[in-house]
Amino acid sequence: MKRAIFFVLLLALELTLISQNLVENPGFETWEKTTKPTPWSPAESCQKDSVNILNGNYSCKQTGSVGDTKSLAQKLTVTPGKKYMFSLFYKTVTTGNGHGCRIWCNWIDSTDIDIDDPLTKPILQSTTNYLKSDLWQQFFVDITAPANANYFYLEVRTYQYSIAYWDDFVFAENVATYDSEEKFPGMMIYPNPARDYLTISNIQNLQYIDIQGITGISLWSSKFSGEQTVTIPVSGLDEGLYIIRIRTSDKLITRKFIKNSN
Repeated sequence: MKRAIFFVLLLALELTLISQNLVENPGFETWEKTTKPTPWSPAESCQKDSVNILNGNYSCKQTGSVGDTKSLAQKLTVTPGKKYMFSLFYKTVTTGNGHGCRIWCNWIDSTDIDIDDPLTKPILQSTTNYLKSDLWQQFFVDITAPANANYFYLEVRTYQYSIAYWDDFVFAENVATYDSEEKFPGMMIYPNPARDYLTISNIQNLQYIDIQGITGISLWSSKFSGEQTVTIPVSGLDEGLYIIRIRTSDKLITRKFIKNSN
């Protein structure tokens, strides 16, 4: 029975998800001045930071002020009915009753009116889900644009008595393809199923890899500096299906693999 389940899962592995990031300057590598990342607007109380970074040379350090919330945002063009992957990394420093930071996004129609979408609003504008972590953490969700959506207003907020560091934003349409060898010639992920180690070879300009469970929770991650072949330990993972996200300088590649204990 177990072999039959693995065979079905292996068929699903042929599907590769290729995403083109719609966020401009997603890693905050370009700044008009030390308080204004290009082209983020608004970018309230933001500071160019070169110490607390996930990838690249800089992150955005945003400081909340007493009695006031600070926003960081971009307006993105979307296609109604399309499915999008939204991801970002954050870490926080809080004092007293500081809440940290929060996602506060919404869809907009062609007349620039906010859309009250019941399917995604509890995720994009949660009134209870504050984000707080003294280590880099990922927020990740798959969402579908409503039928009348023309734009996605990507906004994050930092609250009083809090500092948030932001890095590596991704908002991208998920496009399914079966011609992965043509899209990424020579790239290999093996063995699959994997037991102790998973090797990825023939990568170009590798920057970051993370492994997630099927619920989207990040279980392992690491930065890289352009390596072409890497070997990842997976012996600590439970048996099952996992998603590996491979980020290069210009692509985000999402693949699936199976962890097998036998």
